[in-house]
Amino acid sequence: MTVAIIVVAVLLSAVILWYFFGSRSGSAAQVHDGAQTIDVTVQGGYSPAVIELQEGLPTSITFDRKETGECTSHVVFSDLGIDAHLPGNQRTVVELPALKAGDYPFACGMNMVHGSLHVVSGKHANASGATESDSASHTSSAVDADNHGTHPDATGTHASTVNASGTTRASDATASASDATESVVESTTEKSAETKDLKRRVTVSAILTIPVFVYAMVAMSVDTSAWPSWLTNPLWQFLLTTPVMFLCGWPIHQVGWLALAHRSPEMNSLVTLGTFAAYLYSTAVMIAPQAFPEGSREPYFESVGVVITLVLVGRLLEAKAREGTGNAVNALIGLRPNTAVLLNASEVESGAWGNPGAGHSVPIDSLKPGQLFLAKAGDRIPTDGVIAAGTANIDESMITGESRPVQRTVGDAVTGATMAMNAPLAVKATKVGDDTVLAGIVAMVAKAQATKAPVQQLADKIAAIFVPAVILISVWTFAIWLSIGPQPRLAHALVAGVCVLIIACPCALGLATPLSVTAGLGLGARNGVLVTSASALQRAKDITTVVFDKTGTVTEGVAHLAKQGQAAPASTPSSMPAVSYADDPIKPDSPKAIAALKARGVTTIMLSGDTEATAKAVASEVGIDTVICNVLPDGKAKWIERIQTEAENAGHHGLVAMVGDGINDAPALATADIGIAMGTGTDVAMQSADVTIMDGSLTGVLTAMNLSNATMHNIRENLVFAFAYNMIGIPLAAGVLYPLTGWLLSPMIAGAAMAMSSICLVLNANRLRNAHVAADMQHAMPQHSEPTVIVDSHDDAHNNSHNTLKGTDMFHFGKKKDDSSSATFTDPVCGMTVGADSLSWEYNGTTYHFCNPNCLDSFKKDPAKFLNA
Repeated sequence: MTVAIIVVAVLLSAVILWYFFGSRSGSAAQVHDGAQTIDVTVQGGYSPAVIELQEGLPTSITFDRKETGECTSHVVFSDLGIDAHLPGNQRTVVELPALKAGDYPFACGMNMVHGSLHVVSGKHANASGATESDSASHTSSAVDADNHGTHPDATGTHASTVNASGTTRASDATASASDATESVVESTTEKSAETKDLKRRVTVSAILTIPVFVYAMVAMSVDTSAWPSWLTNPLWQFLLTTPVMFLCGWPIHQVGWLALAHRSPEMNSLVTLGTFAAYLYSTAVMIAPQAFPEGSREPYFESVGVVITLVLVGRLLEAKAREGTGNAVNALIGLRPNTAVLLNASEVESGAWGNPGAGHSVPIDSLKPGQLFLAKAGDRIPTDGVIAAGTANIDESMITGESRPVQRTVGDAVTGATMAMNAPLAVKATKVGDDTVLAGIVAMVAKAQATKAPVQQLADKIAAIFVPAVILISVWTFAIWLSIGPQPRLAHALVAGVCVLIIACPCALGLATPLSVTAGLGLGARNGVLVTSASALQRAKDITTVVFDKTGTVTEGVAHLAKQGQAAPASTPSSMPAVSYADDPIKPDSPKAIAALKARGVTTIMLSGDTEATAKAVASEVGIDTVICNVLPDGKAKWIERIQTEAENAGHHGLVAMVGDGINDAPALATADIGIAMGTGTDVAMQSADVTIMDGSLTGVLTAMNLSNATMHNIRENLVFAFAYNMIGIPLAAGVLYPLTGWLLSPMIAGAAMAMSSICLVLNANRLRNAHVAADMQHAMPQHSEPTVIVDSHDDAHNNSHNTLKGTDMFHFGKKKDDSSSATFTDPVCGMTVGADSLSWEYNGTTYHFCNPNCLDSFKKDPAKFLNA
C-alpha cells in the first residue's frame, strides 16, 4: 500500500511539473499596414499569456477583461513604464511603441497575474507581404532596452478614451493628469462596487457558517450521543455550507480555476484546491460513511465555511487597509479644486473682487489661461497663475514639503493646489489642465508607480514557482501522512494536505515591494521630492558622490553683464553678451545641505562653466570638496563618466549623483547613476532626471536619500515577513511538530493566518506614510573650506579617452590613496598619489608627476602657485 501511494505521488508530481513548467507556445500578433495587433482575454489570467511580436513594429493589444475586482484592474508593463487601467467587462486597447528584440514581462496591478511579450528579430512583412525590416519609420522608434534598464520611448501611463465602438483606447502619449484622473475615477468606482459585493458575501457567509462552526466546537468537547439524530446528521451542515462554498466563494473559485487552467496558479488557486478537497471529502463522508476507515468519517464542513469566510473577510480588510497606504495619484488629484471663482478685469481694477459674492463659480476644467479668478483665504488655489491683486501667506507644502507659509504679493507666481492662508487673492491664470505643476507631479508619480524596483526581482522569481511548489508539498504531505502517519491516517492526511494549500500566501511575496513603493512615492511627493521610477527610489540611498552644477543649483542663478576685465563663463556663446556670475548669491540652504552630505561621508564635487576664481569662491563658501571649472556645456557628461570610472577603479561601490537645473545639465543628469533636477529649472533637465526637487533647495538631495532609506527599510521588513511567514507556516501546516507535540494545525487556523498575512503587509506599508524623511539641518555645521580646483583644459582627446590614462585617480580629488609601491609621487596640484608611469614635466631641474593633463596644464600656467602652497 505504501509503495502504491509513493508511486502515485511521484506520477502526480511529474504531471504537476510538466503542466506548470512545460514549454508554452506563444500566440503571434497579426501584422497589417506596418503595425501588429492581438487580443488578450483577461479572466483569472491572461489568454494568451505569451505574445510573440516582431521587432520594430508598433503594437496594439486589446485587453478584453471579462471580470471585475482589483487584481486585474490594471496591466503594468514595468520595463516600459506603462500602467493601463482595464475597466471591468470592457475592451481596452493598449498602444505599445516599436520594441527591440527581447522579452518584456507584464503583470496585473497586484503583481499576481503575469504575461510576457516575446519580441523576435528579423524581417517582418506588411499586409501585402512586402518586407519592412529596413523601414526607418518603424525602427527609429524602437525602444532602447539598455538605457538604465528602461525603455524611454514608452513613456507614461496610458490614457483611457472610449471610441465609437465602445472600446476603450489607451493612448501611447506621455502620461497626463487627465489620464490619471480618469483612471482613478474608474478604478475607484470599481473598487467601491467590489467592496459592497464583499460586504454582502461576508455577511451571508458568516450567518451560514456560524451555526456549523459552533456545533463543531461544541461537539469536540461534549458527548453528542444523546442529541437528536437530525442535529448530529451532517446533512444540515452540508445545506448551510454549500451556498457559502459556491455562492459566497464564487469569486475565489472562478479566479482560482481559471488561473490553474492558464497554468499560472496564485493564491485563489490554493484556496480553491484546499476548500474543494475538504468539501468533496465531507460530502462523500456524509453520503457513504462506511466507505471510509473508522476514525475518518467526520466531515469538515465547518472548516470549509470558516476558510471561505475568513478569506472574504481578509479581502475586505485588505481593501480597506490599502486605502490607507495612499494611492499617491489619488491623493494628489484630491488636492485639485473642482471649481474656480471667475473674476472680470473691472472687478480687479476697482477692488470689488474682495467683496463677498464677487465673481461667479465655473468648473475648473473650463478655466483658460489669461482669465482672472479668486483664490479665497483658506482654500486651495485652483490653478497656476500670477497674483494680480492682494497679498497673502501661501502654504506651498504640497510642492516643497515645507510647512512654513511664504508671503506672496502682486506679480508673484503661485501654484495650483497650494493654499492662500490668511487673505484672498486675485490671480491671473497662466497654466491650466495638464500644463500645471500639479498635473506634472500627478503624471510623474503615475508613471513611477508603473515601474518595478530591482529588489522585487527575487520575490518575482520565487513567486513564479511558489504555487506549484506548494501544490507539490501538499501532495507529498498527503502521501506521507497516508503512508506512515498515525491513525486515522486518511483524516490526518487530508487535514495536513489541505492546511498546506490554505496557509500558503504567494500574494505576500508579490505585494511586499509594490505596496511600499506606492507609499514611498506618495511620501516623497508630499515632501517635495518626485521620484520617476521605483529603481531610482531604491538606489538613491547608495549615493556616495554628489556632483553639483553651480549656477541655479548651488546659487540663485542671478547673472549680470560682465564688467571690463571680468571673465565670462566658458559656457557663454561668443555671439552673446558676456555675463558674469561673480556676484550670484548662494542659496540659503546650500551650505547646510553640503555640510550634512559631508557628515554622511558623501564626496561633493562642483562642475561649473565659470572661471576658476568665481567657481572656487562659491565652492569655498559652501564647503564643497572639489571644483572643476571652465567646463563647456558638452563637457559635463564626460566629467560624470570620468568620475564614475575613477570611483569604480578605486573600489567604491556607491553611486554618483548629478544635481542640475539647466538645459546644459540634461546630458550629465542622464549620464549619472542618479540624476537630480531642480524643480525651479528647465523642463528638459527634469525630463532627464531620476529625481526632481520641487523647491530647488539642495536639502532635497538629503530628503531623497532619506526617502530611499525609509522605503527600502519598509520593503525589507515586508519581504522578511513574507518569506518568514511562508517558511514557518507551510512546515507547521504539514505537521512537522506532530511527532514532538501531537499538534496538527486546523484548516480554520490556517485560513485565518493566510488572511492576516496580506493585511499585515498592507498595514506595515501604511506605516511608511508617517515616516519623517525631510532633511534635518539642525545639526549641520557649514564650514568654509579650501577646495581642490581643477581647470578643464577642453582637451577633447583627453576627455574621450580618459579610461586609457595611467596613474589617474580622479575620484579621490585631493585625497591620497594607499599604495604600497615605492615608486609613487605626489601631484603638486591636487595632492594625489600617482605612479611612476603618470604624466610628468620637468621644472627647474625637478620632475613633477601629475594625475591628469588638467593638473599638468594648471601647473604649467603658474608653478610657483603650487610649489609655495
